[in-house]
Amino acid sequence: MNALSSEQNISKRKNDDTLFIPWRRWVRIPWWFVAIVILWIYVVISISSSPDYRRIYDELDDGIGLTIYLAVVSYLIALVIGLIVGLIRAYPPRILDHGAGWKRHLVSVLHTLVYNAATFYVEFMRGIPALVFLLIAGFIIVPALRGVINSEILPLLRSLLNNPEIPDLVWRGRDEGTAIAGLSLIYGAFLAEVFRAGIVSVPKGQVEAARSLGMTYLQTMRLIVVPQAIRTILPPLGNDFVAMIKDTSLVTILGTNEITQLARKWSGSSFQYLETYLVLSLIYLTMTVTGSILVQTMERRLKRHERR
Repeated sequence: MNALSSEQNISKRKNDDTLFIPWRRWVRIPWWFVAIVILWIYVVISISSSPDYRRIYDELDDGIGLTIYLAVVSYLIALVIGLIVGLIRAYPPRILDHGAGWKRHLVSVLHTLVYNAATFYVEFMRGIPALVFLLIAGFIIVPALRGVINSEILPLLRSLLNNPEIPDLVWRGRDEGTAIAGLSLIYGAFLAEVFRAGIVSVPKGQVEAARSLGMTYLQTMRLIVVPQAIRTILPPLGNDFVAMIKDTSLVTILGTNEITQLARKWSGSSFQYLETYLVLSLIYLTMTVTGSILVQTMERRLKRHERR
């Protein structure tokens, strides 16, 4: 009797498992991606069939190239800033013995000053909203720099070159250079921490071995430390680039004519807020989801490479 009951329970479990197999497959489907694709298809069909949507896309199309340009150039500059600051922050200054020579003490003092300056930059940039710094860059830093260049540097340059026709610098807060400088400095601080974490993850024994072989500090960083750190930090760097694409919308506060600023202008003049911001969302989703898929593909390839 017990054996029969046990067989019935096993048979019932098998039937239940058979019934729930389709539901298990449904659970594994990335429904978020399906929803995005449906929204994307809806907006694309609207653009192709509706004159209003097509006109809105034509108005915003001019800003897509500028948005990508701002993101790529700002990110490349931020990578350089982040690498330099990350290398400085990865090796904090150490207390020297009293018997060390004056040259080593001088180097230690300079190292301390540079390290603290880099730390101040990172903490300041990470401690204030990006929008606030863009306002500072556009309405305080740029006018101050422009004034110094036009009043001090250019007159000296004209006299040295004997060329009074050198024009004054025209640099406004809404110019592309201001947006690139602001975004680069903001993301440079965040990428510096990413680089620092990657550099610190490299075992110290490898650094000591490289130095014992006679390699200089720069050779050790270039040939030993940085290549290994890059493998670790590639996925975070990719995610930061996707975030950079989205944060280019912040420069609309400066008046730079990227797609968000164009959308604001068009929606304010046509009062087509729903249609305009729906098309704007489609453009950003296309860029960011594509970037996210590329980052995930890169992560999977890195994991396969590590297993081998």
